[in-house]
Amino acid sequence: MKLLLQLAILLTLAAAAFAQEPALKKQELTAIKGSILLPEGWFLKEDTDDGLTIYQISREKAEKEGDAFTAGLILTVTPKVTERAEVKPSNYALDLLPSGDEDGAKGMIKTEEGPVKCFRVEYAIDGELSDIKIITIAKANDSTGTLYFLTWQSPETEDAALKDLREKILASFTIDPAF
Repeated sequence: MKLLLQLAILLTLAAAAFAQEPALKKQELTAIKGSILLPEGWFLKEDTDDGLTIYQISREKAEKEGDAFTAGLILTVTPKVTERAEVKPSNYALDLLPSGDEDGAKGMIKTEEGPVKCFRVEYAIDGELSDIKIITIAKANDSTGTLYFLTWQSPETEDAALKDLREKILASFTIDPAF
């Protein structure tokens, strides 16, 4: 009986160690004067295109354009939205975000962080192997004309296991309100 109890405790500790989240370290995003927490062992790729800055943070290494990843996020930063789209960043964000049942989106959550208007939407899409959980957060700074668009994706089957890590990463994203 004592041996069985010891074995049960050992298995519980081993499972807890295996399920432990990776350590997070602050990653400066110098091109946009921001930062985010990056899980140890995850990958960061930065690209620019037509004045946009795009960061891909993923569990799997994506070396070339079009490489797939199962869990991670894409952050697209669009400066001068008012000049490009002739609308304020907050209105542009609302146009880009899925907004209702026809899009499969759950209710939009709206918040503000100083001068930045934030919008969050969650939904699922069909994937090749399984459904994919998508969380999109738009942070619109109407005073500077910049839109930050974060899109998290992960297999729905891993949603519960990745939830705490995902929320820490998303909450850690900081920006310079003057950018």
